Amino acid sequence: MRRIVMLVIACAFAFSARAGEVDAAAAKAAADKATDFLLKQQNEDGTFGKSPGAKATGVVGLVVKALASSPRKLRETDPVVAKAVKYMLSLQQPSGAIVLPAMGLENYNTSCVVLALVALENPAYKEILAKAKKSLLSNQLDEEQGYKKDEHTRAYGGFGYGNSKRPDLSNTAFSLEALKALGLEENSPAWKNATLFIKRCQDNEETNDVAEMKGGDNTGGFVYLPGDSEQGKVKTRSGKELPKPYGNMTYQAVKSLIYAGVKKDDPALQAAFKWIKNNYSVKEQPGAAPGQGYYYYLIVFAKAFTATGMTDLELADGRKVNWAKDLAAQLISLQKDDGSFVNTADRWWESDPVLTTAYALDAINLCYEALKK
Repeated sequence: MRRIVMLVIACAFAFSARAGEVDAAAAKAAADKATDFLLKQQNEDGTFGKSPGAKATGVVGLVVKALASSPRKLRETDPVVAKAVKYMLSLQQPSGAIVLPAMGLENYNTSCVVLALVALENPAYKEILAKAKKSLLSNQLDEEQGYKKDEHTRAYGGFGYGNSKRPDLSNTAFSLEALKALGLEENSPAWKNATLFIKRCQDNEETNDVAEMKGGDNTGGFVYLPGDSEQGKVKTRSGKELPKPYGNMTYQAVKSLIYAGVKKDDPALQAAFKWIKNNYSVKEQPGAAPGQGYYYYLIVFAKAFTATGMTDLELADGRKVNWAKDLAAQLISLQKDDGSFVNTADRWWESDPVLTTAYALDAINLCYEALKK
């Protein structure tokens, strides 16, 4: 009988969460549970979890960033945070990159560590961050570089993983977020050049001059890199097959363009907002295969809306939504009893509960901040 009652209560709570009946207190409770879970996952060397990627400084950085941004605002006075920071700092290379050399992906890992260190608000890291900034900027591709000699146009302004000259929108977004956190000057050419690359990833003929992106339906959505999508192809109304836009890259693009100083009335952003209004969802990643990159999607969804300053949004069908309530409710309904989150679709390491819980906690943190207002 007790089991039935508990099941009824759980279902009622889930229904309440799905209905969006959440507030800052509910978001804080979920954040506290996720924080407790992550604190218990630390290894002796300062890393977290047992996945093949556990030693990646980027994964450690994502966890520390989420803990530092949580309602508890954990800092180095917490032994878990202190040990994690010690691990990351021990791996800064002469180039300024903060990475375990054997794992590569210098740009991605350094970006994640930078975001963690900035979130800790410790002036002692000034020199370390200055070196990391130089490393990040050195990874931006110019007109003399490219992943193929005849593809300079598609490569120009983008960032790749660091050990590769192939740029993509995901790495570009991580790099720009880190550079924004570091206070990169507004007049830096890095912003202008990155903006050009980002716009070339959009299904929008008005602002995209890349031949491989012509002939689309002008949905306003974004893809992984000009002429390529990690979600395959889509057949357009004209009968042409083009890279398929999807949620992760669209929200990354919106966030990055705003960081770069692009105004909201810019045609690229206006087209992106149109895509969002037509494809708004917290239940799934629009345009993606079921489950793939879902928790990555939720955190970039939260970061993009935070960057826009929006609270409410009117969708294409006339519905009005509050992104923070919707997202918090969805995450609360997905959280496990031990405070963790995990994706059954294991692409991009999302079967690792440490990684997905770090994503989820950082998203909940942004919901909490929005719901407090």
